[in-house]
Amino acid sequence: MRNWRSFYEILKFPLEIIFIACIMCGAGNLLTNPALGISAYVTDDYVRAAAEILMVTGRFIIVCFPLIFLIRLVTRRSGSGTTVLSALAGYAAYLAATVFFTRAELPATAYSSILGISVARSSIPFFNQGIHYPLQTGIAATVIVASITNWSYDRTRKRNEDGLFAFISKEASVALRTVFLCAGAGVLAALVWPYVISFIQRVIHFISVDTSNPVNLGLFGITNRLLGVMNLGTLIRTPFWYTNAGGSWVNLAGISVAGDVNIWTAQLQSNALVGMAGRFFTPYYIHNIFAVPGMIWALFSLHTDAMERRRLRIVCLIATVASLICGTLLPLELMLVLLCPLLFVFHLGYTGVLYAVCQSLHIYLGYNSTDTSTITAIPGTLPEFISYIQYPSLSKTLMYTVAIGLVSFAVYFLVTRFYFRHMAIDLFDNGNKTRLVRATIKAAGGIDNIKMTQSGISSMTISVYDPNKADMDRLKKMGAFRIYESRAGYVICFGASSTMIRMGITSAMRDAIRSVNTN
Repeated sequence: MRNWRSFYEILKFPLEIIFIACIMCGAGNLLTNPALGISAYVTDDYVRAAAEILMVTGRFIIVCFPLIFLIRLVTRRSGSGTTVLSALAGYAAYLAATVFFTRAELPATAYSSILGISVARSSIPFFNQGIHYPLQTGIAATVIVASITNWSYDRTRKRNEDGLFAFISKEASVALRTVFLCAGAGVLAALVWPYVISFIQRVIHFISVDTSNPVNLGLFGITNRLLGVMNLGTLIRTPFWYTNAGGSWVNLAGISVAGDVNIWTAQLQSNALVGMAGRFFTPYYIHNIFAVPGMIWALFSLHTDAMERRRLRIVCLIATVASLICGTLLPLELMLVLLCPLLFVFHLGYTGVLYAVCQSLHIYLGYNSTDTSTITAIPGTLPEFISYIQYPSLSKTLMYTVAIGLVSFAVYFLVTRFYFRHMAIDLFDNGNKTRLVRATIKAAGGIDNIKMTQSGISSMTISVYDPNKADMDRLKKMGAFRIYESRAGYVICFGASSTMIRMGITSAMRDAIRSVNTN
């Protein structure tokens, strides 16, 4: 668990970058998307250009977030230039290997032009037939390349300077080892990953057999969110959003329209909202407008430091507005995976329930867009929700969506608080909480030496009377990833369990005071 907590601390900055990228995409979409009605009032070309720049930049960051994670995971306090450059070279070798060793019969969504890598001409005759792209393995490539790079760096630091290859510098040795091992890993991935793709295709086929079944829609919701955090969302979204798997509809001109997005957009344009188009998007509105803000303010309520709460209040307001206008599901879900995986499991399950309930009640609210991007799509925002008020046929759907959304807000708020206060540790009553509380009190120099405790979602702060009695380094053996001093006291990064540990120490302090008063 200590290693897992370290990932959240290490990747906190990349998560903030992804959050900013979502805001950039949302702002650009708000100013340029004709479906939202605002673009008609934006006539200045410079403003439009700025909006396009925001969208292009934000999309690049979101699409390439595994690469951003990779760079952060291999950054070292010393030698970061060596590891970062080696990782980039190894990442390119990994992708190139998947181009040449992946079976060609995989679906088109299994490939992606990552960083512009592609093969159109080759000495191998087969590769002169069309353009070949790297295999899309998402976050798995990040884990593989980062592990190889860090291992190569650590291995090279122990190298004997008088060895057989002493004429090669240590930095070059790291790069060479990383490139060759990553290329080999790419070959293995090209042989193994098609089985993963095959399994996902079976799930897609199972869902597409009967998309009116609430169980199938629930499975779609769970799979969609799970693949989204793995940077593989396009595998399941493209078939249902843009192909016959998501349904088909014939307009008055006799033209067949395939895919949920295309059908919904075409029906809106012809003012003929019929059928069940939009079933794959309704929960997006509930998440972005209600559930995510509920979780944001629940996380805010867990911070006990008054000064910290003043600063975070503005951050939470910005995050709430961003969720309403831009949609911030991806950075929030990535944070949940790293900080509190069990809460992410709840989120997956609740998403599945939302899809099933909306299908059972025939609540359909789609995504009006002509864009074919699935990873950077921005469905389910408040501006789009408001734009549907003008359609009388959607009035009942909108009311149902608001009702379910208000319930979801309350559920996410209460479940998030309950998790951090009662379930983050000791879920199976194995005594971990008691041991951590006792160890922290002992490290602080005893209960009498503790002046005050504060906590947030990932760390706690202890203020002591006599710093000479404290020995906080011992907590690293108990699972604390990082410990440092601040003006308020010792900051201990216990991850999601910080709130429960602080509550345990506070309870012990109260018991000590009662004991003294009784005596």
